[in-house]
This record gives sequence, structure tokens and C-alpha cells, in this order.
Amino acid sequence: MADPPTRRPTAPTKRASTALPRPVSLAIDPSAIIAQHATLTGAHPITVGPLAVLHPYCKVASTAAPVVLGQGCVVFERAVVGVGAAGAGAGGLMGLGRREEGRASGVMLGRNVVVETGAVVEAAEVGEGTVVEAGARLGVGAVVGKFCTITAATVIPPNSHLPDYTVVYGVSERRVDTTMQARPDLRETKMLMHGKQIDVFRKLIPNNVAKYQ
Repeated sequence: MADPPTRRPTAPTKRASTALPRPVSLAIDPSAIIAQHATLTGAHPITVGPLAVLHPYCKVASTAAPVVLGQGCVVFERAVVGVGAAGAGAGGLMGLGRREEGRASGVMLGRNVVVETGAVVEAAEVGEGTVVEAGARLGVGAVVGKFCTITAATVIPPNSHLPDYTVVYGVSERRVDTTMQARPDLRETKMLMHGKQIDVFRKLIPNNVAKYQ
């Protein structure tokens, strides 16, 4: 009986890495809170300011332009911040291929901005104390003033401009929050409450910031 043919050992195949590329430049304040499953990725710089909070499964992506998160910014679960970060087809308004000036400006979130669960922010600038509620979308190049409220599931088109204290609701309906506008004490109270919320997050969220230092 003939001997069975000798089989050559096959070289082990290497699995392609599924890890997203780390940004070329990361500037993260040591007091920031970055949850374990938060994602920071992209080809441009990302800056995360003092006391900023990135919840699990949020995404900050400098895919097409830099991203700056100011002091005390909070980005909740499944929220996305960055030009092009949501993909080319998201919402029909949020993908790539926008005006070059919008792309070049990147995304800058001011002090104590809150981006709630599932929201997408590609806006050029979002002012201090503004809240972007769950599922809302801010298009490329949009400029949002201070202490605005973008209510849940609202879409702000690319290159829009919202003055300070604007509330956007329904199908692009707008009004001015005259109470917040006229009451500095209310604005101060809101910021104090925001600070207390960050203190709670500091106790509840295991901080993975050392990974990025």
C-alpha cells in the first residue's frame, strides 16, 4: 500500500486588526473622564478639555477635520462628534462631501456643552451651555450660539446659524429662551448643576484617560 501524501503545514493566517486608527495628535487634559469603550479616532488632532466626560460607546472622530471639546463637555452613549464621523449616508445631511470651508473648520464644542445619547454633531461651533438632545443632528459648518437647546431628533442643516438662547423644536421651529437670556442667575445655576453632574460621573464612570496619556 502506498504511503499517504505528505501535507505541508500551512502558515497561520493573521487576522486583520479591527481597531480604529488613533488620531495623529491627542491633547487630553488629565482631569477629563474617558470611559473604557469610548472611541477617539481620525487623521486630525483631537483636543479634550478639563473635566470633559466621554461616556461608553460615544465616538469622537477627526476623520475630516480637527475636533475640540471644551471644558466640561459631556458626550453621552452612542453620540458622535466630528465631521464625517457618522458616515457618508447618515441622515442625508451629515455625510462627507460638504463645502470645503465647513470641512476645514472642524468641530469645536464650547464650555459645558452636552451632547445626549445618539446625537450627531458635525457643526463648526457649538456655544457654551448648549444642549443637543437625544438623536438630534447638527450639520457640517453650522454655528450654534450659547445656551441653545436643540430638542430631541431635530435636524439642523449644514451651514446654519443659530443665535444665542435659541430653542429648536418640531420641524425646524425656533424660539428664543427669553427667560434664560434675561436671567444671569439662571445661567449660573445651570452651570453649577452641570458641575455637580460631572462630579457624579467622576464617581460612577471608571476612567480610562491614562490610556491616552
